[in-house]
Amino acid sequence: MNPVASPTQPSLVSAQPQPRATKPISIAVVIAGRDAAAHAGEMLESLAAQTRLPEEVVFFDDGSQDETRSIVESFQNRLPMLKVVGSETSLGISAARNRAAEYVTADFIAVLDADDLLTPEALAHYERMLECQPDSDLVYGDSLVFTGTPQQGVTMHYPAFASRGQAMRQVLAAPLLPLKHSSILMRRRALEQLGGYDESFPIKVDIELFLRFLDAGKKVRKLNQTISQHRKHAHQVSTKRIAGIRAYRRLFQRYEPNRFLRLPLFLTRASAELMKCLVRG
Repeated sequence: MNPVASPTQPSLVSAQPQPRATKPISIAVVIAGRDAAAHAGEMLESLAAQTRLPEEVVFFDDGSQDETRSIVESFQNRLPMLKVVGSETSLGISAARNRAAEYVTADFIAVLDADDLLTPEALAHYERMLECQPDSDLVYGDSLVFTGTPQQGVTMHYPAFASRGQAMRQVLAAPLLPLKHSSILMRRRALEQLGGYDESFPIKVDIELFLRFLDAGKKVRKLNQTISQHRKHAHQVSTKRIAGIRAYRRLFQRYEPNRFLRLPLFLTRASAELMKCLVRG
């Protein structure tokens, strides 16, 4: 992995000097969760502890059958910008994230999964990056991956890429994905222009959206800061390996233009997913 040398160094776009932001930057944090009572409180604590608070927080409760919604609503005194919405029945992760984003008016959307945490300086890091690179459409940072407690975690330093093609191919085929969803910030208008999350994907929806930003020529940049703390546990959507392989087959058909490379690269990805299934379950 080769992280960039500084928080403001651009990737996937030319390194020409950019004008600094001339107006205040507004950031919303958007969360979609279902039956997340075990971790929702800790996740919201990480939001309340931000050195730079968000202008908006939207939590979409995707048909939870546990105490998720009441736990989230209990934080509204500490996070007065928090809006809690939802559906009585589960819409699925893509639709839930799209419905949550519809409530946002801020310029940028920071994504947070209901079982992950933000580091205390996460939103401040985003803001400093946007002040120096105000034309960014998507920014992704590093993540600490942990099981149990963050103190036991390992920081993953993800790569910047020299070109859009290199980025797309590595996201598709590399055994380890070069980003985590909870370390992504997107320009709201760019997300709207691209149509939001693809609701035909039940899994790997974050990867599909990242590839679509790249494919559309949006300005994607790497931030050399640890943004999220990603929790590994047995009930994650990402552990559904066979469904993930089916999703990757669609992604290769959609985003790998070279039909001669499509199959061998897909087999590389499928083998990695099957190995994870054998090792981790």
